[in-house]
Amino acid sequence: MLTVQYLLIFFIVFLPSSLYASCPRYSWDETVTLKKINDGDTVTLENGRLVRFIGINTPEINHRNPSRSEPNALEAKALLERYLRPGDKLHLVFDKTKQDKYGRKLAYVYSKTGRNLALLQLKSGLAKHWVIGKNDKLWRCFQDAERKARLRKKGVWSGFKPLRATRLEKSDKGYAYISGRITDINKNKKGMILRIDKRLIVSISSAKLKIFKKNGIKLLLHEKVLLSGKLIFSRGEPKLTIYHPAQMLP
Repeated sequence: MLTVQYLLIFFIVFLPSSLYASCPRYSWDETVTLKKINDGDTVTLENGRLVRFIGINTPEINHRNPSRSEPNALEAKALLERYLRPGDKLHLVFDKTKQDKYGRKLAYVYSKTGRNLALLQLKSGLAKHWVIGKNDKLWRCFQDAERKARLRKKGVWSGFKPLRATRLEKSDKGYAYISGRITDINKNKKGMILRIDKRLIVSISSAKLKIFKKNGIKLLLHEKVLLSGKLIFSRGEPKLTIYHPAQMLP
């Protein structure tokens, strides 16, 4: 029978690693000091530098009039406030691109106890997963966390209904989630063209197809898919470009 002393040692040794149970663990690249929480996916450091969380997008806060913020935006900020205080140490892990076009530092951000804060937002249903550029180190576990929150209809997913490929209209253009079935596949030197429900045209370049192959993802005829991305209309036809497997939701 375990004594209290051994139980205490067990929790000290093993509890921190459990925080990484659903994502690979990486050594910290930098440890910094928090000044303030801007919103659900951005913080300001003591030196004034902004850090944008890699891999997620939380609803936008209207800082001039918080009551007009997007749904769940204030909840996403409040969730971080439960675990962070000004002056706390944060641990950063970088990916391939370390800065965005606005000059913000890009990182996977962890609390002083090692909690993955982006993963926390995804599991709570207060963020959507996306991959920007080549920063995809944790995309698999992030996508899985998002899927579980989506299936439970938590937070931003509470009223989620994807557009149906068969019913797309010009008014649907913009970032969208679209469901359908692969009804045609054409591959050439430039890449691959999919037709979803004989209507939506989905293009994947040969360079991006390598990412699919690397991750063991196959695109099959008649397979049901849920896609995300920027929907456009060209010559009256709806079109979507896939840059990463993360845009094909499980």
